[in-house]
Amino acid sequence: MELIKNLMSKIGINSKNKKTDMFYSYYIFGKSIDKPIWEWNNWKHVAELLQPIIDLSPELPFIKSSQSIPVKYGKDNKNVSYDKGSLRFGRMIWNESNNKKWTTKYADKEKWTFFDTEIAFPTRSNCHKNNINPKLFISVHNENLTEKEKTNIDQSITIHIENNLIEKSSLIGIEKQVEKIGELLNWKIGGKIKRPVSFKSEFGGFTDSFWDGSYGLLNSDSTDFSENYKRYGIEYLKKASR
Repeated sequence: MELIKNLMSKIGINSKNKKTDMFYSYYIFGKSIDKPIWEWNNWKHVAELLQPIIDLSPELPFIKSSQSIPVKYGKDNKNVSYDKGSLRFGRMIWNESNNKKWTTKYADKEKWTFFDTEIAFPTRSNCHKNNINPKLFISVHNENLTEKEKTNIDQSITIHIENNLIEKSSLIGIEKQVEKIGELLNWKIGGKIKRPVSFKSEFGGFTDSFWDGSYGLLNSDSTDFSENYKRYGIEYLKKASR
């Protein structure tokens, strides 16, 4: 335990600041034109644009991807489980090889389903175990798991950077990278906000954690940010066209 505490201290992570840590957060929601953003030929360009943001992390972040090939089970195989078909990748640190790995290893399998990918330092499990916040947390989400034929949004990327990692003078450059990523996602709506990990709820406790990915960010028809996020002060990087 002492070794873990020393490591966290060395990289500037203090559990005492968990509720007060602030993050520069960016949200990009798009509609794929041909292949989704998690297809390698698309993702390799996103990864290049993410690199200046990755470079802000004290250590190389890790990649964790949730994907599945659904398994039928039960009497007459009437039930379908995505958990039973969960796919494994092993430990993946951020590099080109592992980015290609998570985007291609199972992508050609029948009924392959992509849920999300997290790029984080420290990892989600490390943060929860040691009661700390990440320094960098990026998530990629499939926004159309029900496979609707007509949908305004089907892919998203959220980016959270601990504010002490960035000089204010560097924010313009980071935002330009975010806008370029938005163009690759064929973004329909985008926003930014300086925020804590979670917001205080009017009913007590906390809500809208960024660990929840893109959940709760958009209104019911995915054409605008939710009333909660408008109240938190989210600013538009791109407004959805009417």
